[in-house]
Amino acid sequence: MTATRITITLDEDTARELKHHVAAGEVSAFVVEAIRQRLRAEPVRALLHDLDDLHGPLSDAERREGDEWLDQLMQRLSSTRER
Repeated sequence: MTATRITITLDEDTARELKHHVAAGEVSAFVVEAIRQRLRAEPVRALLHDLDDLHGPLSDAERREGDEWLDQLMQRLSSTRER
């Protein structure tokens, strides 16, 4: 894969935190992964926004139901990884 060099500007706090958590030789890989995650999430955010426009926001009960479903799913996933 061909790489392209770009320049980014970070505020001092973010740069300090990045340096604290990521080894110097791994900053590019960390940033690439963060960008990829954001790019994958954007279409989902747009879809959720469109659904809110069409059907209105979720009710509190619907949010609780979704939270419970997600908790159950995460428990099942974590139990299968432990095997």
